[in-house]
Amino acid sequence: MQELQIVNDGALLIRNGIIEESGPTQRIENLQKAKGAREIDALGKIVMPAFVDPDAVLVAPPSQISRTSGEARVPPLKVLSKRRLEAVAVAAAAAWARCGTLVVGAHSGYAIDLRETSKVLRIHQGLQGRPLRIRSIFSPRNSPGAEVLIDKWLPTIRKRNLAPLLELTAGAEGGLTPEELRAVATAAAGLGYSLRIRTATPQADEVCTLAMEGGAVAIVSAMPPNPEYAARLTATGCIYVISAMTPERDAGRMVRAAIDEGAAFALASSYQTAGVGCFNPQHLLYLAKEQCGMTDEQAIVASTWNAACSLRMSHVTGSLEPGKAGDVLVMDVPDYRDLSRRPGHSDVQIALRGGQAVYRRGGLILD
Repeated sequence: MQELQIVNDGALLIRNGIIEESGPTQRIENLQKAKGAREIDALGKIVMPAFVDPDAVLVAPPSQISRTSGEARVPPLKVLSKRRLEAVAVAAAAAWARCGTLVVGAHSGYAIDLRETSKVLRIHQGLQGRPLRIRSIFSPRNSPGAEVLIDKWLPTIRKRNLAPLLELTAGAEGGLTPEELRAVATAAAGLGYSLRIRTATPQADEVCTLAMEGGAVAIVSAMPPNPEYAARLTATGCIYVISAMTPERDAGRMVRAAIDEGAAFALASSYQTAGVGCFNPQHLLYLAKEQCGMTDEQAIVASTWNAACSLRMSHVTGSLEPGKAGDVLVMDVPDYRDLSRRPGHSDVQIALRGGQAVYRRGGLILD
């Protein structure tokens, strides 16, 4: 999490949506296969991988404000049409893209049964590439019980190819016991799911054991209870996903200590329609520095490479390397350290998904 591979006066060659070459501009320009390529001038700007948000709700009911209490209320999914839910999701996807996030790990969030879960995940499929890369996460928050999950829900979602990741919630009141979680994780692995664990109040030994036994790729949680705990998870290939929007007391000290121990963090917005949320990753970079104790370099790695790893997508995106998708941002700043200094602003000038521009910032119109 400590270093960025910076190429001064660098260039990328993208063909058919895939990065073919990267390196110094002079070398790339002299390649025969670069002749005739369309050029995007990024002189004086930063070119970087698109941001990855590993934990968010993309398909959700629009929140409604109560006239009496003033509190946000979220209606159940079953009372809303697919068309209405798609409209909300399209608006959210556009907001993410404008701010430079082109990959989102979207869980099934508000779904309470198998029918609603399938509805949400099918909407994810329909919105794939418009303009986001969506990594669907099957997250049965209202668990029907371990037996039903194993015998019906897991096989159904997998057979329909709706989600490659399963998210299990540990320590929830009225949720599955540790033994049941292990049984579900074992069954999920047999079906080809990758495992992710969510917990609000992690019990170090219990959750760590489950993560290691289940081969979890990520754990979504509050700050780790101790640095050694986070480092133990990282040693198994598990990424610690944290939300910069809800930092805990002494978060900076805990994160710095965990990073020193070798822990890997991914930065998430944990966006949902109800409550406080943020689409802008530059604001998250600011919070990661100011409240979570990360350096600029660590925050950028946490919101690109590590975030992609936590979704099992590092072979596709998260860095600018030959063979990966051309998910690229041109940021209108001269230094990457400027990104976290402008929390209320988006410096995205151009966002490319697979080498194609999905967003261009317009200039001022001066009469």
